Amino acid sequence: MLPLIDVVFCILTFFILAAVSLTRQQAITLNLPQASTSQAQSQKMLVVSIDPAGQLYVDKDLVNRTELFEKLGTYLKTNPDGVVILRASQVVSYNEVIQVLDLLRSVGGNRVALATQPVERPILGTDPAPIESLPQGTPNASPNPTAN
Repeated sequence: MLPLIDVVFCILTFFILAAVSLTRQQAITLNLPQASTSQAQSQKMLVVSIDPAGQLYVDKDLVNRTELFEKLGTYLKTNPDGVVILRASQVVSYNEVIQVLDLLRSVGGNRVALATQPVERPILGTDPAPIESLPQGTPNASPNPTAN
């Protein structure tokens, strides 16, 4: 019985560590826009986030625009093919997002991806189309067709 407990403990440890590593960017709470064509990025990337208050983060570190400029420059020099992921909350103004994109362009960052959430689609067969009822007074509206 002891080896089975060891196996269960190892599996549990694996899932806990996997869950922690997959939620690394969840420390900054953002309500991302949705897109049906979003793709996961697998390259080396730098994550720039704009929270609902308009504060900027590089990975999880709070920065101002000057520090963002410096960190982007350093990142792009060491990773010329690296991708910058811009995570902006839905409530952030379009102007703020454009200002950060302009800053990225001025540093030389031409490989920028916008972070989105995938659109949740219903599974086929689980969301039936609504049944339209006939208005009262029509011949087929009564439940018993012989009652007319």
